[in-house]
Amino acid sequence: MNDISLYESSEFTREEVLRTKGRRKIVVVFSTFGERESTLIHDKIRLLRDGLGDCIDGILVSHRRAGTAEEETERRAREAWDGAEVLVCNSFQVPDMGDEKGKGADMRRALYHVNTAWRGGDPGGIVVVFLDADVLPEYFGMHFVLGLSGAVLRGHDFARASFWRAMGRIKKFVAQPLYSVIEHPDLKNLSAFHYPLSGEAAGTLEFFNSVHFWQRYGVETGINIDTCMGGWRVADVNLGLYDHAHHGDLDVQKMAFGIIRTYLLQMRDYGIITLADNATLSDTFRVSFIDGDGVRQLMEFDLDEKKYRPLKEILGSPGGSGKK
Repeated sequence: MNDISLYESSEFTREEVLRTKGRRKIVVVFSTFGERESTLIHDKIRLLRDGLGDCIDGILVSHRRAGTAEEETERRAREAWDGAEVLVCNSFQVPDMGDEKGKGADMRRALYHVNTAWRGGDPGGIVVVFLDADVLPEYFGMHFVLGLSGAVLRGHDFARASFWRAMGRIKKFVAQPLYSVIEHPDLKNLSAFHYPLSGEAAGTLEFFNSVHFWQRYGVETGINIDTCMGGWRVADVNLGLYDHAHHGDLDVQKMAFGIIRTYLLQMRDYGIITLADNATLSDTFRVSFIDGDGVRQLMEFDLDEKKYRPLKEILGSPGGSGKK
């Protein structure tokens, strides 16, 4: 991978994005689940509609229902912008996917929809901006879209957001130490991402069609490693102060397991490490502890997640070579 270019989101203005996008399209994708983000998604879409309606060509809400009936999140998204699409991930079919759940799986379904509904034969002509729906409203703004899409429009294949937040346990204590453990010429910039697990990211459709997506917690780590190994042009865009609802300790542990597992599997798949003496990488996360009543506890969680092949392999036409 080339050195990561560093930007401040304040460098990108609405006028520049409008000027540089030309005939290219910007599609913003939010990921939501159940009813928990119904108000947040409405307010964020409304803000983008009012401030960037002439910059954004499409809003897609990649929504996973908690049940089977239409939910308030879907209705509120459509209410915020008449042109907003809602992709119900529970039932949306992709040729090489089943009904598996997970953030990465839903992102890949959204990308498949963008390819089939928006592509128009040119995967380099679409910029896809992924945004998390649960960012607290006081930190969210138009600079999320302007900064990330602006970096891509300046010639980068992929842009990942960075920011400052009061708590970043997974980043500080798992991802950045882990990314520094193995030294390899192609991985020299892996630890240079200032917030490597950010859910806010943008790229050309060509780029996203060319990398592997992991089903659950490993999606960001998998993309980061593919980015380094593929020689893509990458930007890191500082969005400033940022925060969202924090996860409990057990959920954080599950995320940490998924990130470590994906990292090791990717290192193995690229031939950087090998396992000897019948060693395997486990899908099972085991937690043992003594609870507040002094009782020993043991929990096990099956955290297997699929590694999907690049979408360009199932779309019937090339999605990009990777090397630049």
